[in-house]
Amino acid sequence: MRGTIVWLAGVWLAGLLMLAAQPRLAVAAAPPGAEPDPIAAVVAKVSSAVVRVTVVRPPKPPEDAKPDPKTTAASTSGQMTRALGSGFVIDPAGFIATNKHVVDNATAIFVVTAQGVRYPATIVGMPDKADMALLRIDAGHPLPSVVFGDSDKMRVGDTVIAIGSPFGFDNTVTAGVISAVNRNIMESPFDDYFQTDAAINHGNSGGPLFNLAGEVVGMNSVIFAPGTGSVGVGFALPSNDLHFVFDRLMKTGEIKAGMLPIHTQQVSWMLQQALGAPNLEGAVVSSVQDADDAMLHGNVKPGDVILSFNGQHISDPRDLARKAARTPVGSEATLEIDRGGQRSIEHVTIQGWPEAKLPVIRDTAPTLGLDLVATPRENGAQRVIVESVDQNGSAADSGIQKGDIILEVQRNPVSAVDQALRIFKVESFAKHAYAAVLVERGKNRVWIPMALPPE
Repeated sequence: MRGTIVWLAGVWLAGLLMLAAQPRLAVAAAPPGAEPDPIAAVVAKVSSAVVRVTVVRPPKPPEDAKPDPKTTAASTSGQMTRALGSGFVIDPAGFIATNKHVVDNATAIFVVTAQGVRYPATIVGMPDKADMALLRIDAGHPLPSVVFGDSDKMRVGDTVIAIGSPFGFDNTVTAGVISAVNRNIMESPFDDYFQTDAAINHGNSGGPLFNLAGEVVGMNSVIFAPGTGSVGVGFALPSNDLHFVFDRLMKTGEIKAGMLPIHTQQVSWMLQQALGAPNLEGAVVSSVQDADDAMLHGNVKPGDVILSFNGQHISDPRDLARKAARTPVGSEATLEIDRGGQRSIEHVTIQGWPEAKLPVIRDTAPTLGLDLVATPRENGAQRVIVESVDQNGSAADSGIQKGDIILEVQRNPVSAVDQALRIFKVESFAKHAYAAVLVERGKNRVWIPMALPPE
């Protein structure tokens, strides 16, 4: 079966919501006298900084839907959908790193910390061409955060540890090795992914990849799989790229990445022979997109092989794109060019990449998000039924479902909607994060710790 590149962000599965809402297990200490396991030591050190990212999106329009002339968009039907990914706190002030594809097209975003607390999140910024997004939450106190390592020091065979929320199972830890470096998976002009065999699946998107020093060396982003599960071929963005982007976003909300207005390609052996290039390194210019020669000044032409950028050797087109991205917009850069065996030094002006347009996030002030109705039983007594669950509400993450019959709240029997809502409100005023709700679902009864919005 042919494999396909698959985003790791997963869609919420109703049966897994209850599992994701269960209390988290404490990390056990090593037995007395035993050598501490290095992986367990890293997990104990960093897991509190890893979060779940929950995204609410509008329903997809039917494939045969016709555009609405009033909105210039296809009509939609159905309920809002929920998807999940992972993230990690990179600054105690509440800055959180995740993938761009996790939060694309979101109408609401929530972050659930390792302690189980749910916060509405806003998007600070994200690149147009790279799969990264910076979120922020207001926790009211400093949060545990991670430290970035130097991804350039990672070698094939080095041990790495992934932590995230695959399929909604929070704080899942897997380990493996770096299988390859500088992988080009054709996702962006800057691709230099790590490949790893640490098991990552849907829901791991945006989660961290740690080295044995407990430093983030990558962000899990993509899997190559014939189906929906991991086959040991995953890809992570390296930490040096992450640090560059997120540092700029935290400071200004913009990346202001530089670029050259050209398209380039790899120097293949046959192109080297045809163009007379000195070797298989560098970047061949395939086209020039410089209007009025305002930036390249006519000095760069198709067929040129760019050998160095500001005195730094260029290994391939992605290397050139990354070096240009780190150069201040509007500054002058020096290119060493081979043109038919003749070398020259050319001076060009760095252009700015367009910044990504941020999605419109609705007001995410927390609400309970439950519509309840009371229906009479045959003996005249009422029962309270969940008529609908707002995917933006705090209760949605807890596993409460449409059709659930609420029997008790905080061990108080309820038979009226006002009675249930009053208990929820009292618990919120008491600064309780959860209320214990006994529900009847089919023939089964189960207690659900339902998240409450702060008052």
